[in-house]
Amino acid sequence: MGPAARKDGGLILHIIVAVYTFLGLAIVCDDYFVSSLDRICEELKLSPDVAGATFMAAGSSAPELATVVIGVFFAKDDIGVSGVIGSAVFNIMFVISVCALCAGATLHLNWYPMVRDCIFYSLAILMMLVSIYNESITWIESFTMLVMYGAYCVVLHYNARLERWAQTLPVPCRVQAPEEESALVSYRHLEEDRSRRPSYTSPQQSMDKQQLSFSTTNQGQSPIQQEYSTDMEKGPTPQQQELQQPTGGPPPVPPPPAAIPPTTDYYKPKDYNVPDVSPLVMPTDAGMWEKISWGVTLPIHAFCRATMPDCRKEKWRHWYPFTFLVSMVWISFYSYIMVWMITIIGSTLGIPDTVMGLTFMAAGVSVPDALSSLAVVKEGYGDMAVSNAVGSNVFDILICLGLPWFMQTAIINPGSTVNVYSKGLTYSTLSLLSTVVFLVVTTHLNGWKLDKKYGVILM
Repeated sequence: MGPAARKDGGLILHIIVAVYTFLGLAIVCDDYFVSSLDRICEELKLSPDVAGATFMAAGSSAPELATVVIGVFFAKDDIGVSGVIGSAVFNIMFVISVCALCAGATLHLNWYPMVRDCIFYSLAILMMLVSIYNESITWIESFTMLVMYGAYCVVLHYNARLERWAQTLPVPCRVQAPEEESALVSYRHLEEDRSRRPSYTSPQQSMDKQQLSFSTTNQGQSPIQQEYSTDMEKGPTPQQQELQQPTGGPPPVPPPPAAIPPTTDYYKPKDYNVPDVSPLVMPTDAGMWEKISWGVTLPIHAFCRATMPDCRKEKWRHWYPFTFLVSMVWISFYSYIMVWMITIIGSTLGIPDTVMGLTFMAAGVSVPDALSSLAVVKEGYGDMAVSNAVGSNVFDILICLGLPWFMQTAIINPGSTVNVYSKGLTYSTLSLLSTVVFLVVTTHLNGWKLDKKYGVILM
């Protein structure tokens, strides 16, 4: 379709196709990608924040990778780079804001995962700033970005050990949630976890109850029993006195009995309630709008059913690696079409590629991040949603930019450079550092809580 035809109304068709690709991304992410990600994290026994910063971040960043590949190898423009920068702002502010507004409860965040991811994110921003400042990318700069992501993965591998060490540091952001509240919002299986956890009665209250019990029941006891009761009334033992020592944090919780299995601290996916009716069957008792929606989404569901097993169902639950890979292919496909349409729309309206990438493109490629973060935050995993938003930005800069740049400068055309045409991207990159500072400061001032006030501020 030529420029004249697009200006005479053909642009509407491109807008419709772009919106349809948004819909395809939503269905693939919601029904296939997030469920396969759940199974992967369960099998690897990853903690929620590590799962969000690795597999969820990598999978939901497939659109960004596709846009950069298109920009580097085909379009030869800056729409991929500007899309990554714009989606970084979108993830930090909009995605976390939507999660806070739609969580349904106040979620308490652990300071360590956010600080960890923000440190690496800041280093990635500085590395990208150095790389694009002279408007050309060399293979050494792109290779350094890949090495930095390798270091990030090493830190995540030793995450549990590093977190235990970090919790001993006298940092000002060590805000602990009340035990009763954190027990309600940190786990999905609330009743199960509460039954596994010991009582949150403080040691002093527990001793008072024991003394009261022995003082009221030692009448009529044998001399040995009375002697035992007298010893209990003398006061707590040295071990009990150690439990009563103030530590500056919440009162220590005694360990559970050996017969009760300890509570797991890794991500456990929800039990999906998959409807028996296939999405390929038209609903007969639905209204006209539901039937129209079914007809519009039928091709998307048909292609998904033909290429991916639904690992939410019991018989397909072990097919999660295949579903994960194919869902990333579909995400990349829809992203390719979306980038194509948005590029044509911007060209027809006379909007520069950089502006389109920082705005419309950024919102489009961040759809998987928003959907996957929203899915886990509704289950009570606030740290996982935030780690996905920040960790996907680390993946976007170091892998989605570094990998195509390295392939172009070191493998396809050794010794060549990738040109960055817009000087304005340097100032846009600097603005990313301000979003990191704003996120951490706002979270700390809000008491490390994910609530509606926090969501409104970020929005």
